[in-house]
Amino acid sequence: MRFVFLALIGLFPLVPKLAYGGEICVVNSADDTYLFASEAHEGRRETAQLTPGQTLCVSGGESGVVSVYEHADALEGCSRLVSAGQTEALLRYVDFDRCFWSSNSG
Repeated sequence: MRFVFLALIGLFPLVPKLAYGGEICVVNSADDTYLFASEAHEGRRETAQLTPGQTLCVSGGESGVVSVYEHADALEGCSRLVSAGQTEALLRYVDFDRCFWSSNSG
């Protein structure tokens, strides 16, 4: 029975949370854990270490900024302007604001 359960889990990959209207969201679609921030332009900001596949959202506004940092002590990271209701995905982290995001990688 356990084998069947594990096999079924493999058929349904984890799907990142999608942003609802008024939410600024970012999902870690990279292979490593990073520190993320999601900030609405009205001033609310949330930060969290996200493992691959995890999502961070903040509500309150029509637009905002999502950011990623290699670690909590990092001075440089990557940021993207986003509209509420859209989830931005980090595809690959690269130093000095050269990250690959879902909105700038085709």
